[in-house]
Amino acid sequence: MAAGDMVQKGTTVVVGFNGLTYGTCIMLTASQEATGEEKVIKGSNNATVTILESDPGEQYTVEGILLSADLTAARSLKKGDTVSINSVNCRCVSRSIGVGTEEAKVTITAIKEASMTYT
Repeated sequence: MAAGDMVQKGTTVVVGFNGLTYGTCIMLTASQEATGEEKVIKGSNNATVTILESDPGEQYTVEGILLSADLTAARSLKKGDTVSINSVNCRCVSRSIGVGTEEAKVTITAIKEASMTYT
């Protein structure tokens, strides 16, 4: 075992990003959220009688520290561009870069609707 390797003792839990990564960033955080549209149909007494659900998908948000070679690529990423997160091609819905005296960070939010294919 290399110095610094993580070892679990006791109950096994999920550790790490489990593929929710972007490019060669040093990952800090990642999240995955189910998405979709919902239309509520109300009856004559204003009580919900049915719900129409459509356009299922997944939204991913990743944050990482940029390596020097990645800053230019991150700056050129625009809303609507295709990004690969967890080996899934998604549509970028937002990208922010934060720079400071220590490191530059990027946060990317992307969505993958079940009905869409991004290349």
